[in-house]
Amino acid sequence: MINVAERKYRKICVLKGGDSPEREVSLVSATNYMRALDELGYVYGDFDFSGNAEQLISYIRRESPDCVLNALHGGSGENGNIQALMNLLKVPYTHSGVMASSVAMDKRASREAFAKNGLRVPTGFTTFWNEFRECPAMEYPFVIKPVDGGSSVHVRIIRDQKALSSIDWQYKNGEILVEEYIPGLELTVGVLDDRPLEVTNLIVPSGFLDYDSKYSVGRSLHEIPAKISPKVRDEVLETAMKAHKIIGCRGVSRSDFRYNDKTEELYILELNTQPGMTPFSFVPEQAEFVGIPFAQLVQWIIEKACYDT
Repeated sequence: MINVAERKYRKICVLKGGDSPEREVSLVSATNYMRALDELGYVYGDFDFSGNAEQLISYIRRESPDCVLNALHGGSGENGNIQALMNLLKVPYTHSGVMASSVAMDKRASREAFAKNGLRVPTGFTTFWNEFRECPAMEYPFVIKPVDGGSSVHVRIIRDQKALSSIDWQYKNGEILVEEYIPGLELTVGVLDDRPLEVTNLIVPSGFLDYDSKYSVGRSLHEIPAKISPKVRDEVLETAMKAHKIIGCRGVSRSDFRYNDKTEELYILELNTQPGMTPFSFVPEQAEFVGIPFAQLVQWIIEKACYDT
């Protein structure tokens, strides 16, 4: 870790908010980041991104930060657009670059990349909500989710025709991913570039991990380490590391899995290049579990952005 006196990159811009459905998560992540920056002694400012690129460009040019700490989740903050803008402005930024961000955010593209490289993904296809609702070409139960969403926003498990007919879904005219429902354990692993952290088992009393279950106290239990066999743990950690490399991630990522403990099959669902950093988020929790305090994790994220590029 770089000592304060040795830092070449001292002034940080915390980029927060955004115009995606994950805006509130981003604001909480940013608050956590800024507490760590205070502890680490950085000079920093924060910019609440509304989706207006011109305003962001003006802010970056006026403030001239040494590094942008990207706390955005979803939308243009995670799909490669902000990353491309920072490249044009020649400002170092945290997390993955343009290509990895865009591929990971597009569930169709990331599924294809995983399958091509030997990782097991659930059977599925992309379509449009209105078309699919009229003719659901998938055996119940199945899962529907936005092709380009995160934080389990608008994800639904559909168990029968009645459930399908009753959905008032906000992505009615958008492209969706339809996947077979994989029973079993919900597992997640954070990766710090070349190091997988630990396996967390997400236990949800309601039976479904939605947005509220992820970010509300008492709605889910994080079992860390997951109570799985050493063999399965090694497989999950190895697969998370492979996924990180397949997508071409830099810095932090988090991969989500389903493990069918009856068939003993592991399925990767998706990879997040901008994992949450809230008090309820998995990556900070896993880092703490393996002996990396949050401030040290933030220091590493900044150093990865500034010194390895």
